[in-house]
Amino acid sequence: MTYLIQSRRQKILDILAIKEHVSVAELSKSLDVSEVTVRTDLNILVKMGKIERVHGGANLIEERLKQEYSFQARKNLNFSKKQIIGALASNFVNSSDCILLDASSTVLALAQMINKKSELKDVTVIPTGIWTAIELMGCSNINVLLPGGYLRHTSGSITGLPANNFLHDLIIQKAFLGAWGISCDEGLTDTHLIEIELKKFIISRSREIIVLVDGSKFGQVGLSSYAGIRQISKIITDSSAPAGEIEKIRNAGVKVLVAE
Repeated sequence: MTYLIQSRRQKILDILAIKEHVSVAELSKSLDVSEVTVRTDLNILVKMGKIERVHGGANLIEERLKQEYSFQARKNLNFSKKQIIGALASNFVNSSDCILLDASSTVLALAQMINKKSELKDVTVIPTGIWTAIELMGCSNINVLLPGGYLRHTSGSITGLPANNFLHDLIIQKAFLGAWGISCDEGLTDTHLIEIELKKFIISRSREIIVLVDGSKFGQVGLSSYAGIRQISKIITDSSAPAGEIEKIRNAGVKVLVAE
């Protein structure tokens, strides 16, 4: 019973991370519990310092918590698929490699897997996301080289001219990138122009581009493309990816690996 209560309260925080404000009635409907139960949960979360009560509902209490919970909600979406993708991708990281990891939640799963591989030695990791950098803290066999730049509060990514200048003279052996969408026709797309420009620059500085995307990203198109399909070295996805799109991409000469 305690687990169910904790799970329900975490769901409330996840909902609040996505919506600026939510009413008791909305939470009651989403969680399939009574409004009395929702009010009890909200009161407990207030005492824990997680939220504040407002007329008819609740808000997250501060901006930092909003971003933490927003990222957690994104990380938990298709969690098991991201984990198996990250596990397969970790096989392409070798000792003494210099690799770049972007700020996507699927690439974060790769960072978690690298962290567990004690056999890797003297790997230099350049994370362009603050959450990925935090994941690698305390890992003695990983050298974390953190770029400077502007911190995007919505994603935790580090972007802008300082990041570009930082990367300019580096030789990146492998760049592991996520995407908002991927298709044979549009290539890799994203939704934020500054992020798109950074990824274009990363691709120009990297010897090998490895894309980590779960099956939901295939056929989805963002605001603009940051790479054509033939610029990609390999794609690592899961078994939910549409077979027809995978075949088209393979016919274009790109290696696609499906994690089981």
